[in-house]
Amino acid sequence: MDNKRRLYRLIEAYLNGFKGNDVELIYGKGSRIKVHTVTFGISDNSVLVEVIVLLGETINEEILDTSLAEILIRDALVYFFPEQKIKTLIRWDV
Repeated sequence: MDNKRRLYRLIEAYLNGFKGNDVELIYGKGSRIKVHTVTFGISDNSVLVEVIVLLGETINEEILDTSLAEILIRDALVYFFPEQKIKTLIRWDV
């Protein structure tokens, strides 16, 4: 496993393990977050994190809110990249 994949798994373990109850509370039972890519900005001091929210049993328009995922990602990545601006891109899947 390369370092990039290891970073993805660490972030996913935090989001789905430590904060997993929050993810299931907002997005429904069986939901989880998967990190797709992490891209570092060249011209600015930023990190773009693309995640996929895998929806569980409940799928409706009310749960398609990106604010919880954005907060969880920023809270997790502040420890990995404390001096960089964190940007998020969130997709949905079932």
